[in-house]
Amino acid sequence: MTYTIVAADPASGTVGLCQGTSAMGVASRCTHVRSRVAAVASQSHSDWRHGRRALDLVGSGLEPDAVLRALETTDAHFGHRQIGIVTPDGAVAAHTGPSCGSYAAHRVGDGFAVLGNLLVGHGVLDAMAERFEAGAGAGSGDAFAERLLAAVEAGFAAGGEGVTHLSSTIVVAGPNSPRPLLDLRVDVAPVGGDAVPELRRVFDAFSPFVDYYADYWLDHPDVTPEQWLEQGSPTTR
Repeated sequence: MTYTIVAADPASGTVGLCQGTSAMGVASRCTHVRSRVAAVASQSHSDWRHGRRALDLVGSGLEPDAVLRALETTDAHFGHRQIGIVTPDGAVAAHTGPSCGSYAAHRVGDGFAVLGNLLVGHGVLDAMAERFEAGAGAGSGDAFAERLLAAVEAGFAAGGEGVTHLSSTIVVAGPNSPRPLLDLRVDVAPVGGDAVPELRRVFDAFSPFVDYYADYWLDHPDVTPEQWLEQGSPTTR
């Protein structure tokens, strides 16, 4: 009941993911991102323990494929899981268990994977992959986050789950911060709305201030977000 892109920008060492789903609170269970380590999506019959363990295993030196094999050995319900893992250098692996429902699948590309379950069809994942690949070459972290969100929007436009999506999230982590630079979520969509367009609204409002909140305001308590923009968006990194 979730569709996701996990991806890396090897040139900058940035990793991130974006998700949309018909369930509430996707970010609280399915989203796992650690700076300089990996982005991991654990979904379908999700198990948040897989996300935490995958990050630790990647951090210990295992490649994504080996991480999936390690997770399988300790989970009697691995056939119900769908997992995507990507590391900052672009290594990627994905798993879709045979009990993830229909339509459930994943597609692995160059430095990214798209995965989903209970979708209207394969066109959702195809649209996501094609949209992400179309943005290749844009260099900044902001452009990378935009590519992630645009990929999920393409999946939404292709039909998504065919129902209202109640929650969504986008998380992006760079190599120079111990915490994600961007961490936005819609836990429950507004009445009559959908979480994917709502995430776009939140993203567009917040994204101009990513560097302000991640960096500048820590040591400049007297500078407002608006003043920071007027000053040309300086950073202290």
